[in-house]
Amino acid sequence: MAEGFQKLVAAFEKEHPKIRVNLVFAANDLATNQKYFSAVAAGTPPDVIFVDGPQVASWAEWGALEPLTKRVQAAGIREQDYFPPCWRQNSYQGNVWAMTFCADPNFGFVWNKEAFRKAGLDPDRPPKTMAELDACAEKLTRVEDGEITAIGLIPWAQYGGANSMYTWGWAFGGEFFDAARKRVTATDPKVVKALDWMCSYAKKYDVTKIASLQQGFGAAEQNPFYTGKVSLMCLHIGGIAEIERYAPNLDYGVGFLPASPGGEAQSSWVGGWCIGLARGARHQQAGWEFIRWLSHDDEGTTLVGRETGLFPGRQDSPYFDEIKDKPHYGDYLRILQACKHQRPVMPVQAFYMRQLQRAVDNAIYGKKTPQQALQDAEQKTQAELDMVRAGQRAEAGS
Repeated sequence: MAEGFQKLVAAFEKEHPKIRVNLVFAANDLATNQKYFSAVAAGTPPDVIFVDGPQVASWAEWGALEPLTKRVQAAGIREQDYFPPCWRQNSYQGNVWAMTFCADPNFGFVWNKEAFRKAGLDPDRPPKTMAELDACAEKLTRVEDGEITAIGLIPWAQYGGANSMYTWGWAFGGEFFDAARKRVTATDPKVVKALDWMCSYAKKYDVTKIASLQQGFGAAEQNPFYTGKVSLMCLHIGGIAEIERYAPNLDYGVGFLPASPGGEAQSSWVGGWCIGLARGARHQQAGWEFIRWLSHDDEGTTLVGRETGLFPGRQDSPYFDEIKDKPHYGDYLRILQACKHQRPVMPVQAFYMRQLQRAVDNAIYGKKTPQQALQDAEQKTQAELDMVRAGQRAEAGS
């Protein structure tokens, strides 16, 4: 990513000879980013900052970003230019606070075709329903001497329990937040049903044996999906480039998540990095031009796709014409075009993610029922949100 971004900067500077970009790479914990906030407080921030999509509202609330609304309007940028979840995740309290740098379609549902053949399954017929998914997973699971040596699916394993909860919760037709009422809805019956389904795998295959299998998973060429130790999974779009690098001969398919009865067909959600102006930035006009070029310009958005392997958030970027028929990338484009969700736009999103992670962990290890685990997450997050909103009201009334 760093090398690709350097190429983006070089292309931008060539087109904008009066602007120079100084890249500073720093660790980002996706939530607090104390180094950045300390720089804002000290009056020495960078001009432009990357922010994870679900944190935009929080950073806006904490005064870490400059509003972009007037600049967006002056540039003729419209809401309909972007995939709807991309625009929504950057909009908070009537302002636009960041622009989408990359739109991640979460997730592609992938299957290892060779593992399907070995299990006697049709490699060109992935599961379309949850019942078919469960049946496939059972046939793809191997147990030797009481230990699992390969498993069809681990529903909570990819990209963390919280992201898995969002993925399956929406697939089951649930909702996590009522934006109009400002109410956390982790106990939506369909979200509870999704977690109950996730827990069914922990019970059926024994979560401790699954954990033991996971300890042997490797990276790069030893990725469990490449080696057949996991045959079904949710894959981030960045996984395509990794497969091309580490397992170029892997025979795999990409499609939509299986559908749940009463759930959502072709369910998916948008994640990815956004980019905004730091509060107190010294070179705001130059910084805004860099943001606009990366997130809206024909050349900029096309190069973002080419150099990073990720998708821009602008729907009609010329990049999509380049990849719409490209194996696997075209599949992810169709998933992105169908995306309906983004993680809830709320100033306590990081807190909510931690609570959902804890809920998944407690439920799959049998420490709490899915209902109780999600009820705890809902109550704690609602209390946190109410406290933040009370602070807003107090400030507004002072």
